[in-house]
Amino acid sequence: MKKYIALFLMLSLLWIPSVYAIGAHTQQGLVTDEAGMLSTAEIASIEKMATTDLFTFHVLTVDSLKGMASNEYASDIYDAWKLSTRDILLLISAGDQQIELHFDNPGLQTSLNSWSQNQGGSTGSSAITKLIDTYFIPYAKDGDFAGGVSSLIIAIPSVVSSPDTGSATESPGGSNAIGSSDSGTADSSTTDTENSGKSDSGTAGTVNVSSSGLSPLILAAIVIGAVLLLLVLFVVLSGLRRRKQLSEQQEKLSDLLVRASQALETLKPFQGIVQGKTGEMVEAISKRLSDQLIQISAVQSKGKGSLPPLYQLSALKAALEQLQQTELSFQSAIETEERNIAVISEADRNVKQRITELKKDAPEIDEQLQSTVKETGFALQEIIEDIKELTEETAKADQLELFDPIAAQEVTEDAQELQEKIEQDLQDVDTYEDKVNEFPGVLSAARTKIAGIIEQHSLQNMKVKPYDSLDQANAEAAALEEPLRSGDMDEVRKIATHLDSLLNEAVAMTERQALLRQNNRRDLETVLSNWSQLKQQRDGLQSRITEARGYFVEQHITSIEEVLEEWSRRLREGATEVPQLETWTSDERGEYDKARSGLDQLMSMQDEAGQQFNHLTRSLDELQERLDKVTRLFSEGQIRVDTAQQMLQSRGLTSRTHFQLSLLPEYAELEQRLSARPANLDELEALGQSFTVQIDSFVDEVSRLVRQLEEEERQAQLALMRERQRKEQARKRMSSGPPSSGGFGGGGGRSSGGSSWGGGGGKSGGRSSGGSKW
Repeated sequence: MKKYIALFLMLSLLWIPSVYAIGAHTQQGLVTDEAGMLSTAEIASIEKMATTDLFTFHVLTVDSLKGMASNEYASDIYDAWKLSTRDILLLISAGDQQIELHFDNPGLQTSLNSWSQNQGGSTGSSAITKLIDTYFIPYAKDGDFAGGVSSLIIAIPSVVSSPDTGSATESPGGSNAIGSSDSGTADSSTTDTENSGKSDSGTAGTVNVSSSGLSPLILAAIVIGAVLLLLVLFVVLSGLRRRKQLSEQQEKLSDLLVRASQALETLKPFQGIVQGKTGEMVEAISKRLSDQLIQISAVQSKGKGSLPPLYQLSALKAALEQLQQTELSFQSAIETEERNIAVISEADRNVKQRITELKKDAPEIDEQLQSTVKETGFALQEIIEDIKELTEETAKADQLELFDPIAAQEVTEDAQELQEKIEQDLQDVDTYEDKVNEFPGVLSAARTKIAGIIEQHSLQNMKVKPYDSLDQANAEAAALEEPLRSGDMDEVRKIATHLDSLLNEAVAMTERQALLRQNNRRDLETVLSNWSQLKQQRDGLQSRITEARGYFVEQHITSIEEVLEEWSRRLREGATEVPQLETWTSDERGEYDKARSGLDQLMSMQDEAGQQFNHLTRSLDELQERLDKVTRLFSEGQIRVDTAQQMLQSRGLTSRTHFQLSLLPEYAELEQRLSARPANLDELEALGQSFTVQIDSFVDEVSRLVRQLEEEERQAQLALMRERQRKEQARKRMSSGPPSSGGFGGGGGRSSGGSSWGGGGGKSGGRSSGGSKW
């Protein structure tokens, strides 16, 4: 039950309002940089410009929105910080690459709508998105978040002050608003249409954002009650299901009782009659089945007692699992006893028939024996002894059949195996007699085949002796006759198998010598051909090494030359073995096995020498590649310097750096070493790396100067925009007098606009939002 209470508590936690998930964002001035996206200087600069005549900007950066929609997240922050209609919240999420602009000022929304329409855009959340895309996103794409925030703070008052977007007028309710009351984003209830408070004359109205439905506490209570009801229903149904399963297991135990009783009934015809092994088996089975009946009855009685209550699901589950394991154990034990009883019944039913078959076959075997003795003239004493043993086994089984069918079955099985052996032996007597009689012809055919192979391939001097194997086969054939006459067929089969092996071996070894002779001659020609190719490859490498000495210092050449000399020596030594291999391969010597071993070694050495020569070729190629690489570094460095200097000249920055390529020590030294021979590649590569570092440093400095110039130009443009804004605001104050009470905007609908690196937007209540990617 504790598990279900814990489950209920976890479900209840899901109804905690999401505002607590973000309640940890404590406002730290006008800029709260929790994500660390701004430097201290940038924060100070933004805070100075965050408060204007019309608005106060609040900036919050976070690491993540934690899965919430950006407009909902911003709305919760707006409420938690108790911001007013004059306040504008700018929420930036670093991890989600999302920006949200949120405010509660229909007048400002109206001005943004007008501005967006003048730019060819839409109203509502699309207007806010267009504002963000225009003034923030370009900076964000370059990672300049402070510049984007500053640009927005400057742009919004400029948009509101623009003549094309309308000016502040007195609304009927007495509060100031900009444009009409239709913010383009505020909903009158649950629709996405414009507010009905917009007047036909274009004057400001009020925006009413209303909500309906049950309070959160009542809704939470209803949900919790439903969860509790479902929990109780689940417990009751689970308890009933497990009790039903327990009842089903009790029924299975009853079935096992019936099976055990039936098994005991099956044993009754044997009890008091059978003896020996069968009697012992019957008594043991009967005792075990009786014990099983007692144990099953005890388990049934225990199970019919008090069961755990319905709500104790764990106790019901444990009882069910224990009963299932017990039932499986009883079932396995009863099935084992049923198989044992089946063995006894099978023996009792079939052993008599098997004994009868043995008695019936005995005269036929005696008749077959007499016929074989008469036809062959062999005594076959071993087979006669086997037949006598078979007769004794059959008589013994006949005696045991009535009172001990298990023992009788074992004896009968042994007798049947012996009978099958006797029948096979009598059949094999004729087979092996024919084999002995035909052996002289088979031996002659083998001699003729071997002689033909020797003559065809000139193997008269080969070192193997196939005729010795034929002589051994002839001796084995002579030894085969004695066990054949006595009927010792196991020995006959053994000798005959060895005899066939000797015959096959004699022919096979001759054929192998013929194949060796053929392959040796072919591979000897291959070795001689490879020698010519390797010599040509070695001479080419020696020539390249000599040439490389004019381009590279000795330390690069020494190891290559040492390897070439080593393999040249090994090839010369191998060449001295060729005459010996030719002698062994000749028909006069006929030592084909020795020649094969020497040829294999020599061909392996030639393959390895070829691989080494290829490796040395690649090593020489790599020397030239290293030199070419340093040369390319030198040329590319000059091109990069020329390109960077042209950029400085085009931007008018040549006076800010005094870099001259020709004055670099690395440049002069690298130029001199590249033209000098022989070249030390290690020193050249180190010098080239140092040269590249100097070039990289200069190019980076040029890039920094260009970025610095671009930033200065951007700051100048922002300063110009600020000055224009200041003059415009001063002009308006002088022409309209002091501002009326109520501040900027008219209350009511709250607007929210979003922009992100991923786009999107939405509505929440009376608030609008929009988004895009940066």
